[in-house]
Amino acid sequence: MVDVVPFTGLLFDQEKTGPADGFTAPPYDVISPQQQDELYEKNAFNIVRLILEKQYPEDDEQNNRYTRSSATFRQWIEAKVLVKDEKPGFYVYSQEYTYEEQSVCRVGFFARVRVEDFSTGNICPHEFTLAKAKQDRMKLLKACRANFSPVFGLFSDPAGEVDTRLNQAMKDQPLAVVEENGILNKVWRLDDEETLGFITEQFNDKKIFIADGHHRYETALNYHREHGDTVEDSAHVMMFLTNLDAQSLAIYPIHRLVKSPIPFDETDFMHQVENYFDVEPLDKGIGKEGIRELLESADEDNIVFSVYFGQDRGYFIKIKDKTNMLPLLTADEPEELQVLDVAQLHTLLLKTILKVDTKDPHSQQYVTYKVDMDEALSRVDSGEFDMVFFMNATRIEQVRNLAEKGIRLPQKATFFYPKLLSGLVINKFES
Repeated sequence: MVDVVPFTGLLFDQEKTGPADGFTAPPYDVISPQQQDELYEKNAFNIVRLILEKQYPEDDEQNNRYTRSSATFRQWIEAKVLVKDEKPGFYVYSQEYTYEEQSVCRVGFFARVRVEDFSTGNICPHEFTLAKAKQDRMKLLKACRANFSPVFGLFSDPAGEVDTRLNQAMKDQPLAVVEENGILNKVWRLDDEETLGFITEQFNDKKIFIADGHHRYETALNYHREHGDTVEDSAHVMMFLTNLDAQSLAIYPIHRLVKSPIPFDETDFMHQVENYFDVEPLDKGIGKEGIRELLESADEDNIVFSVYFGQDRGYFIKIKDKTNMLPLLTADEPEELQVLDVAQLHTLLLKTILKVDTKDPHSQQYVTYKVDMDEALSRVDSGEFDMVFFMNATRIEQVRNLAEKGIRLPQKATFFYPKLLSGLVINKFES
């Protein structure tokens, strides 16, 4: 059972800010320095000023990105740029886009969810988190006492009972519309008491699986542990919840760009790869579409990768025996991980052969994660990286099965598309 409840959100007054595409932004952790500048220039009320304030060399304990976000937040509330909604509700959120020439519409809703320890088994993480990111989000939460961006959660509803109620709300006029990067985002208010009660009750026998925002969830949980006695509202965190059984849930693969920590020898590397994988050279000029077709043509229970070294050199590799990784796992890594492409990649190719352990903070500098295959190819061709491993996406049933057992996947094992916009609604602590 999880506690999913309505809330009175803070909403931007679009008569003062202009349309929603001016004040919304992507999640803070995908905003590049260039995009940060663009968002600053785009609108004086863009939420980037709250979720990712700029840093300056003269920053100190009294004046820094977090204190400036807090001051801006207070100013916007006092000026009624941000206005508290009239009554509690859920906020229905749809994202329409085209994927492989098919129109897709993912639907879910923003709610407040009571934070609880993962050990209860009600809220299930699926990835490990980084300490640095949690420290950053904790400083922002302490300064502002609000959730500006949602945690992305999944729930199982095979019959689509919750979706049916959400679709009813979508017949009304939306509160906000943002069309950006080929994605049409819309938000509606849902405040019918009978519907709110129905949806809340549906979660009496459900679990929530965290798809994205692990850092934000763990930060919210730790904040409540520290400040729950004085800040009662911190017992809940804002989440976007969507049905994992819906056809519209898409997961993309995240490819691994690697710079070897020692001088790289391609011939020696491939000799070691052959201990674990069957190897075939990639055809000259195969390109990203050819690589993708090779990967997707493999059977679901096979583990395959393409490794590309630049200038049209690369290989398609298929694992010989999944159990070869078992003796290489650490004591805290369960053998169930052997079914995952990403676990085999990190254990055999990165940690064992390249000596890059992504659980070691020092080694994280040698691996960069990219969804865009064109960018990955070009950055290897340029010599910036020694290689890129292209892979298939982790399947949702794998995420669910392992998360229910309390097993976490390696970092960046999944990329749930599209990303959620920040700024559509804010959950401010009232006490």
